[in-house]
Amino acid sequence: TPKGSPPKSPSKVVKGKTVERRAIDVTGIVIHQTACVYGPSADRAKAYQRAIGIPAHAVAFRDGCVALPAPLSWYLYTSNGLNSRTLGLEVEGVYPGKADGKVWGSAPATPLDALARDTARAALKRLVDEGRALGMPIEWIYAHRQSNGQKPSDCGYELWQQVVLAYGVAELGLKTRCMETLDDGKPIPRDWDPSSTAPY
Repeated sequence: TPKGSPPKSPSKVVKGKTVERRAIDVTGIVIHQTACVYGPSADRAKAYQRAIGIPAHAVAFRDGCVALPAPLSWYLYTSNGLNSRTLGLEVEGVYPGKADGKVWGSAPATPLDALARDTARAALKRLVDEGRALGMPIEWIYAHRQSNGQKPSDCGYELWQQVVLAYGVAELGLKTRCMETLDDGKPIPRDWDPSSTAPY
């Protein structure tokens, strides 16, 4: 795994050691978008180095690469109030929260092409398989917006529909809790998921 510049507080550290969660307590996965593209396709080595230090248990890159930057047992500062009981999956790209294509900030929206979608699905499956092999009863899947209301477009409607619903739920048997929120989080909106009743 290439080494990069780690973020300020990627993991919870007590007495100089990263906190490791009990496997039995890790019951879900939170899906995120990186809200950026990590460099041009011609220089992906630098892109991997830049991204590998982010606090996530898995990163799905747009070119088909899946990285696992940290042990699945580690408590990472990745999903706010869901940190203690979930794994964090980051999907490379800038994805809109609504079908109008508008994204947060000035970056252009990234198309969710078949390779990016399939890589995100492969990363999700890997987290489910490896987590369960460690004794984690992975059952639930969330979007980061549910635990961080400052990121309403995280993970974006396309990732929710094509990775979470069409694959995580339909193929892997995961379950959603569309109306569950923590702190200032927002529920999954009805235009992301027909089982929800919440507005965007």
